[in-house]
Amino acid sequence: MAASTPLTSSLDDIALALLGGVRGPAIDGLTPVLALGPGPVDPHHLAALSAHARAGGRVLVAIDADTDAATVREAESLTGCLELGAERTRPAPGDPLLADGEVTATTPDGRALLLHRVRPLTPASTDRVLASLDDGAVVAVEREVGSGRIVVVGSGSLTTSRWLTAGDNAVLVAEFLTGTSSEAETAAIAGLTGPWQGSTAPAVVTAAPGWLEPTLARSTPAPDLVPVAGRLGRVLPEAVHDALVDFADQSHPSGALLLRGMPIGAVPATPATPTTATTKDHTSELALLTVARRLGQPVGYLPEHGGTVVQNILPTRAALDRQVSTSSNVALMFHTEAAFHPHRPRFLLLLCLRGDVAAHTTLASIHDLLPALPLAVRRVLFEPRFRTAADESYVGHRPTQLGAPMAVLTGDWDSPTLVFDADLMVGTDREADAALHELARAIDAHHTSVVLEPGDLLIVDNSAAVHGRSPFTARFDGTDRWLQRAFVVGDLGPSAGDRVDRVITTRFAG
Repeated sequence: MAASTPLTSSLDDIALALLGGVRGPAIDGLTPVLALGPGPVDPHHLAALSAHARAGGRVLVAIDADTDAATVREAESLTGCLELGAERTRPAPGDPLLADGEVTATTPDGRALLLHRVRPLTPASTDRVLASLDDGAVVAVEREVGSGRIVVVGSGSLTTSRWLTAGDNAVLVAEFLTGTSSEAETAAIAGLTGPWQGSTAPAVVTAAPGWLEPTLARSTPAPDLVPVAGRLGRVLPEAVHDALVDFADQSHPSGALLLRGMPIGAVPATPATPTTATTKDHTSELALLTVARRLGQPVGYLPEHGGTVVQNILPTRAALDRQVSTSSNVALMFHTEAAFHPHRPRFLLLLCLRGDVAAHTTLASIHDLLPALPLAVRRVLFEPRFRTAADESYVGHRPTQLGAPMAVLTGDWDSPTLVFDADLMVGTDREADAALHELARAIDAHHTSVVLEPGDLLIVDNSAAVHGRSPFTARFDGTDRWLQRAFVVGDLGPSAGDRVDRVITTRFAG
C-alpha cells in the first residue's frame, strides 16, 4: 500500500496481512486505498495512484458521505468524475424520528454488502456494477484505467474496521483489494487484529497527607458521612482532585486509577463478618466517600450487605469457596461489577485498610483487549446475543435464571463499553459462545494486577475494565485482608423508581 496515500489504519493493516507488508507506489500485487473525504486531495497522491492503475495495478476508492463534488472532480484521474447522489437514509427501527444510515446493497450474484452513509454513484456505460440498492441505485463500480482497475464505493464505511466483517463485506473487500476472494484472503480480513502492546498498569497518584481532619472523622455520625464527604471535595490534595476530574471525564487506558497514601485512621482487628461492629472511627469512610462524591453519587445495593453505602470486604468462613467478594480460597473470576443490573455502578472503589501480599486484584481493560480480538469476534460481541444471571449475593443461592439478551460491547467501535462476567454470562448461540470464550482467553492472556496496601484506594471504571482477585489464605485471627468498598453511579435519576434514599432496591427472580 502506498505510503504516500491517505489511508485508514484498518485497510493499511489488511494490505499488510494480505500482501506481505510491501509498501510503495506502483508495485505488482499492491492495492492502494484512497478514502475521499470533505477536504482537498493531494495531487501527488493522485498522480502516484493513477500511474499505479495505468501500469496494471488495482486501486480502491471509498467516497465518504461528506465528500463534495469539487473533491471528486479533483480525483477525476481515478474516479472519472463520478456523479454522486444524495446520502441515503431510512427511519431508524422503532423510532421514525431518527435517521438510520445503515444500507444493505447486493452484488449481481446476490451477496450482501453492508455500508453506512451511502451516496449512490452514476457510473459510465463501460463500468462494471459491483453492488446496488433495491431501487437500482449503484453504490460500487469497477472501472478500467489503462491496463489496471479502480473499484469505487460510495461509502467511506467500507474502509473502517467496524464494517469489515459485516455481512459478506470481508469476502467482497478481499475481491476489491486483490481481484479474488480466496479463503486465506477473506480470513485475513475477518481475523484482522492490531498489534498488542501489553497490559496497561493503573495510573498512580500519591495523596499529600493532612487533608482530612482527625476530629472530623471522630465527630461525624454515619448518616452525615455522604453530605460531609461531598463538601470535603474542596480540600482534596490538588493532584488527587485533578486526577479524579480527568478520570471521570476520560478514564485511564487501564480503566483504573490508584490513589496511594489515603487516610484510613487507626485500624482495629479485622472483624469476623462485614457487618460486625468495630471500634474504628470514620476516617476511612470519609476518605472513600469524598473520592466517591467527586466522581458521582455513591449508592448501596440492598442485597449487598443490606445496602450500606460503605461495605467491609473481608474473608468469611461461610464464603471460602464461593464466587462472592467475601471468599478467599478461590480466584474471583473476571467480571463487570453487577453486569446483570439495570443500574450497575459506573465506578467501583476499593480502599485497603489491611492488605495481604498473596491477594492480587486483577484488572483487564477493554483498551488492551480490543487488539487481541479478531474483527469477526468483535462484531459478534457488539450484538445482543448474550445473557447473564444475577450474582449469588442478589438471589441467595447459585443463580439459575438468565436475563434478557444483551451485547458485551456497546457504543464506539474502537472504544466501547464492556460488560462481561466469566462465571455468569453465556452466549445465546454457538457463534456467540465462541466469541465469549475468545474474549475470556484474551482477558486471561492480557491482564494486569495490583497488590493493595493500607491507604491504597483503587478506582475501577466499571464500563472499561473487568476485575477479579487471586486466591489467598484466610487466618480468621483478626489480621486478615480488609477492604472497604463503595459503588458510584453518575446520576441518581435513572434509579429513582428502584431506590430508597441511596439504596437501590431492584429485585431479581431466583
